[in-house]
Amino acid sequence: MSSSLKCPELAEKRGPIEIVEGKNTHIPIYNAGEGKVILAYYAEGQRKMVKCRSLEAGRKRAKEIIEQLVAGSAHVRTVTAKEAALLNFCVSALDPLGTSLSEAIREFVDARKILKEAGESASLVEASTFFIRESQKRQIPRKLFLEVVQEFLDDLKRKGRSYRHWSDCHARLGKAAKAFKGGILDITTSNLEAWLDIIKARGRNRNNYRGTFTTFFSFARKRGYLPRNAPTEAEYITLATDRGSLIRIYVPEQIGDILHRLPDRWVPFVAIGAFAGLRAAEIHRLEWADINLEEGHIVVDRHKDKTGRRRIVPVQPNLKAWLLPYANKSGWVCPHYSHDSTSLIEFAKAFKKTGVVSVHNGFRHSYASHRLAIVKSVDQVGLEMNTSPRKFFQNYRELVTEKIALAYFGVLPDEKRLNGKKTFLAQNFAPASHPVRSKSTKKFSFPKEAMAA
Repeated sequence: MSSSLKCPELAEKRGPIEIVEGKNTHIPIYNAGEGKVILAYYAEGQRKMVKCRSLEAGRKRAKEIIEQLVAGSAHVRTVTAKEAALLNFCVSALDPLGTSLSEAIREFVDARKILKEAGESASLVEASTFFIRESQKRQIPRKLFLEVVQEFLDDLKRKGRSYRHWSDCHARLGKAAKAFKGGILDITTSNLEAWLDIIKARGRNRNNYRGTFTTFFSFARKRGYLPRNAPTEAEYITLATDRGSLIRIYVPEQIGDILHRLPDRWVPFVAIGAFAGLRAAEIHRLEWADINLEEGHIVVDRHKDKTGRRRIVPVQPNLKAWLLPYANKSGWVCPHYSHDSTSLIEFAKAFKKTGVVSVHNGFRHSYASHRLAIVKSVDQVGLEMNTSPRKFFQNYRELVTEKIALAYFGVLPDEKRLNGKKTFLAQNFAPASHPVRSKSTKKFSFPKEAMAA
């Protein structure tokens, strides 16, 4: 009834490798790879495709189909090689899912209709991702924003983070908690950015809030209060343009006035900040054992450095002259308190009496600007100060001539200061167990007013 027309010359071309013909109809056979073949034809106005495990099985199946179509109830036509390849790809892609091509198309059309009726232009992948995320949210325990803030602050204390860092997070998140009364899971990027606009957070301050929120929301995700394996809403807050603030420094005459008018107990604090560039918190944690005046260097250990990296800072000749009258084998370099912030408060009281206008972070800024004018190397000064070149130019550098810089590092103690009565006694600043801890809890001791806030 039917005959098989083999076309070996077409095997290496794009098209059917064989055509099985019958009465008034024929079915092409295409190579599907790995010995398998595909039969492609039209029946009842629809394109049909049948996959067979071998050429012989394909021939047999084609003859069976032709027998079913000899009545003339369906029209069969040859499909192109491109159409056959596309059909083969679709069937192969759906096979692992156990879904037929017709079922996949029907489901796709229905889903697109639902999205269109809802006025949504999202793709099915986006819609599916959103559905999974919302399903996960329903399984996450509900936690109020304020509750997670308290857990976060307690965790910072437990891990021994500095009071300054804890205090900054406490202030920023405590302020946010007054606005966000609901659950942390319900807060979106739009909510956070709108609130930052309300409090008029701009530039670096806005970016600092973004950093705090990012760390806080990451903590909440680790605790299981936000979906895992997904970016948090805080990470999508837009970075603000940070042009930096006006950099101000002390000139040589001002540094001289400050050092000669301060009480003895604060002289090492200012001298190290102005002539070695250490941060105020680092100086507050510094001990005389960390300073080697004979070899001319200061060792800032990891637990005393802001970033947790050990570094060695050179002692300039004039700094050595200022420290020698006060140097001891042990003990704190300056008056020591439970927290770095307390040290700054007490120093501010003494500084007022000098009559010099205070400059924010002025000692560190002054060191950076004058030191760079002499060594001409951002990398070297940045290494001494433990800061990156980008932050160096953004936060610390003010243009200074080499002549002024030499005068700055030429500021020395006068005879009155050298010969005056030495009131700075090592025993007054003997180091306690570091860091200061509460005997009852063996945890970092925070001010009662801060804990109550």
